[in-house]
Amino acid sequence: MSESGKLERIESTEALRIFVDSTAVYTYVADFETDEILMVNRYYAKNLGVPIPRMEGRKCWEFVNGEGEGRCAFCPRDFDLDGNGRFDPGPCTAEAYNPTLGIWGKWTGQGITWADGRRAHLMTVVDISSEKLLREELTYLAYYDRALNIPNRTKIEKDIAERPGGNFCLIAFDYISLRYINDAYGRKLVDALLKAVISWIGSFDLQHYEIYRVDSDEFCLLFDNADMMSASGLADRLHERFQEPWEINIGGEVTTMSCRIAVCVIDGRLGFKTPEDILAIIDRTLDISKERQGVAVYDQDMDGILKRDLQLEVSLKNCVQEGMVGFDVYFQPIVDPKSEKWIGLEALCRWDSPEFGRIPPLVFIRIAEQIGVINKLGYWVLDTAIGICAELRLDTIEGFFLDVNLSPSQMSDDTLINKVLISLQKHNFPAQNLSLEVTESQELSDTDYSHTTIERLKSLEIKMALDDFGTGYSNFNNLRNLPVSILKTEKQFIDNIVSDMYQQFLSKVLVDLAHEADMRLIAEGVETPEQMRELMKNGADYFQGYLFAKPLTPEELAASVHKFRERDGIFRAVKEELGIAGAGGAGGAGEGV
Repeated sequence: MSESGKLERIESTEALRIFVDSTAVYTYVADFETDEILMVNRYYAKNLGVPIPRMEGRKCWEFVNGEGEGRCAFCPRDFDLDGNGRFDPGPCTAEAYNPTLGIWGKWTGQGITWADGRRAHLMTVVDISSEKLLREELTYLAYYDRALNIPNRTKIEKDIAERPGGNFCLIAFDYISLRYINDAYGRKLVDALLKAVISWIGSFDLQHYEIYRVDSDEFCLLFDNADMMSASGLADRLHERFQEPWEINIGGEVTTMSCRIAVCVIDGRLGFKTPEDILAIIDRTLDISKERQGVAVYDQDMDGILKRDLQLEVSLKNCVQEGMVGFDVYFQPIVDPKSEKWIGLEALCRWDSPEFGRIPPLVFIRIAEQIGVINKLGYWVLDTAIGICAELRLDTIEGFFLDVNLSPSQMSDDTLINKVLISLQKHNFPAQNLSLEVTESQELSDTDYSHTTIERLKSLEIKMALDDFGTGYSNFNNLRNLPVSILKTEKQFIDNIVSDMYQQFLSKVLVDLAHEADMRLIAEGVETPEQMRELMKNGADYFQGYLFAKPLTPEELAASVHKFRERDGIFRAVKEELGIAGAGGAGGAGEGV
């Protein structure tokens, strides 16, 4: 098109032929009305294997789509007519496959006026087969898992985004402890197991679905137009299949492998904003499946719960980042039955969310772990608790100890010891008055790093306590090797101790095991004098629970400091009943832990 808006007119066809024959690009000119080829260059004819005289005068689409196929989908005629059917030429481009040449081409058409005045279009075709192959290979690498040759996380995000109406269902399943299976059997057998599962799923008569590898051990099935009942039925079959072992045949050798999975079903119609929202929901629902050891269905009720969790995450993260907004440290006393006085405190974190009010510790601690702020929160509790106890001069009380919980994440933090020392020095608080409490006994017994960390802390005269003692075999098996000096039993060992002879016996066993290992035992969750009596009979060293005091605010603690020096009359009647001597003697307040 010239600047005046008129068609470029071909004044000399011979000059044009000389030009097009000099190019190594497929080129031809076709009549706009009849589609007859007016001119074709040697490059096109040579690669097609058809002489120029046999091409000129024939329909152009015969050498693109094949004879009898009709006009091409990218015919310039469709682009060079405006809404009123007027000829309005302009360059048009398209990428398409030419079966007669066997190439992928980039087609460019331009309206022109032929020498005799008729309208025509000039077409050039550049071979982009190699580029197309490279793009497809890059697309494959971006969207597919090479080991299993199935779509990956990026692809499912793209595919979900292309379904804004939400008319789909998802089944997600997660292999539990696939890493340990890999360690036991090797990568080759694990890949064979994954392929066997995919093949097993493919054996069902499933319509309009795709399976994706979302993560190394997490997979999803995306169903179009599927109903939740059918999807839930398939999820149940998938879960049941993994209750039995898989037999994997490699090179004639059969290996039997057992593996558990978590399974969940997601209804896409629940109105998710982004694919990332759905994948986050999948992870949470799979966690619920693991807890329930069954298929978890993401329905309206769960939608409300998990969406609230997502909102809680935002609230928690903002509160931590803005200076621990709404967080407080409470203190629950630890009592010495021999001296009949308070001997220690456990620091407890509490959170009042500005949006949701008081949130239970089990809930917000789990969320803090999930979003990666548990360490920051834990060190804040440590420093705040030490500061309050130092301000109240509790370290001047003989035998006093402050018990502060450490998360498993903190135990893996190589800055833990330095941060503990900084807090102690900052508040001039003696290390021997601090007790750090850990929960995961299995981690302590199996992890060299944890052992080394605890030994270093103990060398600084910091006490180490183990919570939930008695809930796992490893506690008994490795008790002598655990680098701790205080054991704490769970409330479950005390609840029915008055009426349950087995609990009475077990309580005695736990105390004896602790003493045999030269440790002290704290019985948590003591709520009645009757429970206290049974524990005193069995020789528990310290008590903690609502019978003595609920968790106290710093102000309530300041008003109760005298209880570290004054006897609690609650012990007198029980001691008289059991024939136990009064205060003093070994293990009293002066002896400590």
